[in-house]
Amino acid sequence: MSNNQEIKSIQGKYDLLSPYLNEKTRRIWAAIEAQSLGWGGISQVALATGLSRTTIHAGIRLLLDASEEETSNGDSNRIRSSGAG
Repeated sequence: MSNNQEIKSIQGKYDLLSPYLNEKTRRIWAAIEAQSLGWGGISQVALATGLSRTTIHAGIRLLLDASEEETSNGDSNRIRSSGAG
């Protein structure tokens, strides 16, 4: 797929998803999309979505933190804090 086609594909996915995303999930989605593209993915996602590269890097940090937390904590799939109902 050419670079321009890749950007249009990302734009299409983002346009469909964006009404359902909050700030955090937007960062995480962009980071996952960028990582799936490999080298240059951050730039492509930034161009396609209008999100800043800093925002995408923040999403990558969130993903890394979550994976570190998952390996150290068996309850990583919990949405609420332990004992929160």
